[in-house]
Amino acid sequence: MNEAATISSDEGHAFSCDDQRRSRIFVHGALAGCLILQRFGVIVGDSALFISLPLFAGLLGWALVTGQAQLRGRGTALFMLFAAWTLVVTLVAITAPDARFGVSLPSLAAILVTYGFTTVGPSARFDRERVLPLFLSYVRVLSVAGIAQWVLQFAGLRIFSFMLAVPPLKPVLVETQFNFNPILHYGSTILRSNGFFLLEPSIFSQTLALAVVLDYFVLGRVKWLPLYLLAYLLTFSGTGALSLVLTVPFYASMSARNFGKVAGLVIAGTIALVLAAIAFPEEVGSLLSRADELNYSGSSGYARFIGPFLPLADLGHEARFLIGWGPGATERYIYHMEGTGNSIAKLMMDYGFVGITLFMTMLVGTLWRRDLAILSILAVMTFIVGGGYLLFTPMLVLLFVLCIWSARPTESASTAA
Repeated sequence: MNEAATISSDEGHAFSCDDQRRSRIFVHGALAGCLILQRFGVIVGDSALFISLPLFAGLLGWALVTGQAQLRGRGTALFMLFAAWTLVVTLVAITAPDARFGVSLPSLAAILVTYGFTTVGPSARFDRERVLPLFLSYVRVLSVAGIAQWVLQFAGLRIFSFMLAVPPLKPVLVETQFNFNPILHYGSTILRSNGFFLLEPSIFSQTLALAVVLDYFVLGRVKWLPLYLLAYLLTFSGTGALSLVLTVPFYASMSARNFGKVAGLVIAGTIALVLAAIAFPEEVGSLLSRADELNYSGSSGYARFIGPFLPLADLGHEARFLIGWGPGATERYIYHMEGTGNSIAKLMMDYGFVGITLFMTMLVGTLWRRDLAILSILAVMTFIVGGGYLLFTPMLVLLFVLCIWSARPTESASTAA
């Protein structure tokens, strides 16, 4: 087949062989960068620069040059509104400093560069139907790897951290910033699955939640659910489940058919949990015991969802709360507690009530897809529940690719992937 040959989709678009090849390269490159190579990057100060950031930037530039991408009108407008506000706040923070806070221009640059990615989207020459099937293929690889990883630890093969398994890789890994030794609980010798390639079990659990929604709700398939559910149970993480719990009520309320699908998923999940409790009572008990961890100040849930908002409660009466204290103010607040982090709390402190409003408008407007409404809702919930995803480019790139670059695939596209 020559360059002029075309492949047509059910939507009426015709793609040349070159366009389809470039589309697949783009998707593979983006997914590999944010999933398979998630652990790779460099530590800059107290922050991590993930390989997914320059890789996705390069892919976007290449897509623009080759005609696979174009600027998005709505995305660009929403980004420019938020960007303009951050510059105003930064100017105020510099000209009217508050001795309790500091200002970080690199923090501002990082946010503007990262969310600047949302201004670029697919052109008519990009084959959007390949995105979701390829993502699901990657998740199945992660699921099998995660299950094997968890089982093999009992045979003495423990590969939950690349820098511990292969020490020479440490300079190009960002694992030290994350839970690279995910023990089941204090004093346990059992490690929770992180999908082998991913940084933490909680990230693995949210990635699996995205796969469950796409396969079950969007594509209407159940054959891969047992694989996802087994892999999820071995993460012993409630993060992905919480994202789903917050998402499905919106979907269920849309129609009686949707309610039936949600009920089916709940029944399947309950059966899986009961079977797991019989086979692994101690491990499942440990997972369920984390349901009330928000009540304990030493828990990770408290550090993500309670601790970061405590300073805001003290500052909420000040007029400056409306506009914020400038980029990087959260980490430079004299009462900041290390180990706490929440994207919503940081945006409120740095850019104020107006800033968080503009940011969430930009985020929801960027991720919203009427034809894939449940995916869009879950993507927003994933960002919120993740806690520290504001500059976590592996998850952000994944959400951008799924929500901006995808289309509901036809049967032929799903099979080809």
